[in-house]
Amino acid sequence: MIKASLRGLLQRKLRLSLAVFAIVLSVGFLSAILVLSGTLNAQFTTLFSTINQNVAVQVQAEEPGARAPRLTAEQVRDLAATEGVSASSPEVSAEGVVPYRATDDVPVSTDVALGFGVDGRDDPLGLVALREGAWPTGADEVAVSARTAEQAKVKLGDRLKVYLPVLNEPRTFRVVGVVGFAGGRDSLAGETMVLFQEAFAQQTFYGQTGVYAGVSFAAADGVSQTQLRDRIRAKLPAGFTAKTADEANDEQAKAVSTQFDFFTYILIGFAVLAGLVGVFLIYNTFNIIVAQRTRELALLRAMGAGWGQVAASVLLEALVVSAVGATLGLAAGIGLGYWGEAALAAQIEMDPVPVVISPLTVLLAYALGIVVTMVAAFIPAIRASSVPPVAAMRDVVRPDRSLLALSLTGAAFALPGAALVLLGALADLGGAGFLVLLGGAVLLLLGALLLAPLLARPVIRALGAVLGRGQAGRLGVRNALRNPRRTAVTAVALTVGVMMVGTAATVIESFKSSLTDALGESVGVEVLIQAQLNAAPDGTQGFDPKALDRVRAIPGVKEASAWHFDAVDVTVAGQPQFVFATDVGQATQMFSMKTVSGSLRTLGAQELVLDENTAKALGLSAGGQTMVRLGPVERQYTVVAVYETTPVIQGILIGEPAVADFGGPLAFQGLVSLNEGVDAGPVVTRIEQIMKDYPGVRVGDRQSYIEQSTSQLDGLLAGIQILLFVSLLIAVLGILNTLMLSVTERTREIGLVRAIGLSRGGVVAMVNVESILMAVFGVALGLALGVGIGAALTQALIRIKFATAITIPWTQLVAYLVVAVLAGMLAAILPARRAARLNVLDAIAYE
Repeated sequence: MIKASLRGLLQRKLRLSLAVFAIVLSVGFLSAILVLSGTLNAQFTTLFSTINQNVAVQVQAEEPGARAPRLTAEQVRDLAATEGVSASSPEVSAEGVVPYRATDDVPVSTDVALGFGVDGRDDPLGLVALREGAWPTGADEVAVSARTAEQAKVKLGDRLKVYLPVLNEPRTFRVVGVVGFAGGRDSLAGETMVLFQEAFAQQTFYGQTGVYAGVSFAAADGVSQTQLRDRIRAKLPAGFTAKTADEANDEQAKAVSTQFDFFTYILIGFAVLAGLVGVFLIYNTFNIIVAQRTRELALLRAMGAGWGQVAASVLLEALVVSAVGATLGLAAGIGLGYWGEAALAAQIEMDPVPVVISPLTVLLAYALGIVVTMVAAFIPAIRASSVPPVAAMRDVVRPDRSLLALSLTGAAFALPGAALVLLGALADLGGAGFLVLLGGAVLLLLGALLLAPLLARPVIRALGAVLGRGQAGRLGVRNALRNPRRTAVTAVALTVGVMMVGTAATVIESFKSSLTDALGESVGVEVLIQAQLNAAPDGTQGFDPKALDRVRAIPGVKEASAWHFDAVDVTVAGQPQFVFATDVGQATQMFSMKTVSGSLRTLGAQELVLDENTAKALGLSAGGQTMVRLGPVERQYTVVAVYETTPVIQGILIGEPAVADFGGPLAFQGLVSLNEGVDAGPVVTRIEQIMKDYPGVRVGDRQSYIEQSTSQLDGLLAGIQILLFVSLLIAVLGILNTLMLSVTERTREIGLVRAIGLSRGGVVAMVNVESILMAVFGVALGLALGVGIGAALTQALIRIKFATAITIPWTQLVAYLVVAVLAGMLAAILPARRAARLNVLDAIAYE
């Protein structure tokens, strides 16, 4: 039996290669993300090991940031005197210190812009080395990294403009030195770096001299990192922690690698979808092969093979297929992981490291490939074992099984799923509503997949009325209807991907239209000023609200409002929250805010307003009081009003006096209203000139704000559309596989219709119609599910007033149908050519 199975594999290698390809896709994406993740961790661990190669212990604030405590010079000296310390390097640093290009006065484009204070001596730990010039010793002098000098187009003696975030303004300095890093690096990871005289940096970054953010220590010979850490911990002041260099390296590497989580989730989504869709392709392949081998399997039974041996022979074929697919998929994943790591390394200007292939990666790759294949092949194997021995003696027609049991099972999933979707969309279930809706969507999808064979007949008949014109078209429709199970299993490979895209497109389009309508109903807000945040907002990124005085002076500007945002260590009523600080009186005018209770007005100290959803969640109402903590400061606030939730404005608003408790005074957003009839374009240009001294601040009109607000959703939709491409690719292979096997099954039939007058072109048209019907059926079922679930999700958002209307993206839906037709035509090319080239006489005589 083993020999027979292996010989059968060689005879069917072309058919099974498509199943192998489905496994390759699934395993490849999973392997790629595991390889990429492991390699990136190794890369950043190597980077931080290089940075800290001479460091044994690091002392830093437990909660870093603008509100972090500082070490005094006396405390640094006391820690440096710890037994076992051979050298120490105190840290004075700040983020957002952005240099400008000397050639055009434009901020250097960088995601990481660092500033440091130096004491005029060489780095005792050997990380930074002076390459040219001298260390800065005056308040008007700076040194820069070699990469910064290149990016800013400066050399020794040039003047360099630098934005200082704590001062909220740029200043000009003279470049007196250029530095490099250990290992001959021009930068550590593509950042810009400006080094100031230490006392100036302390006063600028921390508001006082003689203080430090942290300190690094080298260990004397014979003293381990752990020993030195424990000794230093015993002397640490409150609010600080000591870590070994190894601990700090691992923590920093993990923190950086989490920035690539979104990319990780996308690849995992590819792997899951490819595996799910691949199950249908593999199942269909083995199911059809078993049907074609009925006489062969019956002959084996007649020769004495037991039903278990026959089933095992099919599962053995599946095991071999899965092993080959998993091996190729692992190789593809390793290549994709290497390419991804090399691309990221080039982008952040880091040296690539050897690819990391862990035993877990190999284990999971083979586990996924084998599990997907064996699950898909199990039912065909059981079906093969049930072939009676008498089938070897004569042609035995095995009629297609009744769809009753399958349809009843599908209904048992679909009906409760639809009920849960409606319940989650319409009923007020609080936070559990979306979980109920999600659970219902999963049940509805499973039910729809099981009901697909039953749905295939009426849907394909309806589609056939349009596509099945002429004799060839009618034959194609009949062929598609001949085996609804096979047609449905082939088509639903598209259904899953299309459902996801349809859901996302409906929700995103509805949110966009809701946001557009809500902004259209606002009194003002024609121009928006927005800070591009590189970290959690706390008032240390953005622009000085005093700059809005110049904005208000622009002709045509009616009013300008500054919005501050704090999301760092903030609680309201004991729960983590975001808070916005602004002039609520102005906001009421700009956004047509509607009062639910209380009075909307300009707020004083320790007063707040909040939307009705947040009020309900926190159990607050107008006139009540609650504790608000902003970092280390906790005060009692009075709830002045509750306002109506809208897609544009919601959350907790506090008065401008509270900005004094934020981590910094900068506004993250500015809203500008214009007089009636004023063109926003020239105003935007004028405001851009005012904001040019605040790097990372962007200015745009209302439409650009909508695009920015939905950009992440558009990115999500783009990622899901790539998932659709993956499912489309596998579906095309599935249709190709089904049609190739179907043409082989119908060889005599094709010969007969050719003999009675059907041309080769007619045969091609017949196969094309069959292929297009399968593809369109799969897309139509997916769109029906996607739009339905998307509409339910939008209705749930409307119920909590995060959206205002359900909008169906008809243009995109039509595009998906067109793509389905093209996919069907593409999948039919090879089977149609094979069918058209059959010799009529040979085909009639074929058995």
